[in-house]
Amino acid sequence: MAWKLSVVLAFAIVWLAAPAVRAESDTPECCDYNGLYAGIGGGYAIEDFDGGNSDNGSYVNLRLGYRFLDFVALEALGEFEPEFDGKSGRYTSGHTSIWSGFLNAKVYPAARWTGFVQPYLLAGGGWMWGDTKDSPTGKFDDNGFAGRFGLGIDFFITEHVFLTTDAAYLLPATGDGKALDQVLVGGALQYRF
Repeated sequence: MAWKLSVVLAFAIVWLAAPAVRAESDTPECCDYNGLYAGIGGGYAIEDFDGGNSDNGSYVNLRLGYRFLDFVALEALGEFEPEFDGKSGRYTSGHTSIWSGFLNAKVYPAARWTGFVQPYLLAGGGWMWGDTKDSPTGKFDDNGFAGRFGLGIDFFITEHVFLTTDAAYLLPATGDGKALDQVLVGGALQYRF
């Protein structure tokens, strides 16, 4: 037990001393990551719908966030997926489009050591509005609360401009929206103010 406590204390001392060591070194520090940021992104949506299959689709999103303490950011994300073309089951010949809004927490566990490259973990929640048209079962909406879980990397090009690449799993949890599981892989161009 004592060795575990020693390791934790040693880690804490190194963690707290790292900024002072960097400040004294000749190598300039990358960036002040804290503050407001905004961006636009998009990518590829891989459907995992329940009750039938559709072609995979694409998505676009807008992001507005605030990063604080170097290690944590809160981000509002609005997303639109224009069309999944139905192939079987409930979605046969249907066209499904999805709007969603999420509030995400992002954690940067290695923020002090990775410089221009900032990996992160993401978890959030929000609401999805799914709209299916032209299906043999008619027009229907799949709406409900959804969770969002993922990981990504911020690549700083300058102190203010950065690219993000990420992958996330959307897990609808309530209402008819529970059918719209999917994996999103993409990125964003962002600006830190």
